[in-house]
Amino acid sequence: MDGEIECARTLDRSALTGTVPTMCSRYDLNAHPRDFGARFLLPQSIGTVTRGEIRPTDTAPVIDITDGTRAVRPLSWGLTVPWDKTPLINARAETLATKRTFQPLLSRRCLVPATGYFAWRKDGRTRIKTRVAPAAGGLFAFAGLSDGSAFTIVTCASAPEITFVEDRMPVILTTNAEALWLDPECPFDEVAPLLVPF
Repeated sequence: MDGEIECARTLDRSALTGTVPTMCSRYDLNAHPRDFGARFLLPQSIGTVTRGEIRPTDTAPVIDITDGTRAVRPLSWGLTVPWDKTPLINARAETLATKRTFQPLLSRRCLVPATGYFAWRKDGRTRIKTRVAPAAGGLFAFAGLSDGSAFTIVTCASAPEITFVEDRMPVILTTNAEALWLDPECPFDEVAPLLVPF
């Protein structure tokens, strides 16, 4: 797995300058349903896949384990909580096990398919929208948590290659890590080490 992660760490850095610390607040998903199903080992074909940019509160496809098999569910991006009017779109990997909001969801792990995500970086007083994606392109998955009707994306410290763009990034899972993250038989403490920079 180390070799796979090291190879995948080269990110698309074209035209990147300046710095800005942000969270993952937008991502995109552009895939044909056939490619989507094959990439995520879905047992049944799916009719459509969300295309284009996905924003908080949008409905987007996530993948979980239902009755022992992988299933796609359209869920809203952002958990509703009583203490904040703003949906929780991100969850810090470092504190998942200690935060009451996320503790009940640690056994409801999911994959959030994507083809890239966006960061807002600063160049002087200008904020520039920057797309970040694995150099190899194609579909990949963020680590996510779901409450059954909505999901949040797990974040971690940024990989060294992109710290000049942002100081946090969504957790991008390798193919092997995806299977472990979804496995309901794996307790959270066994999959927590997967939540590292890509």
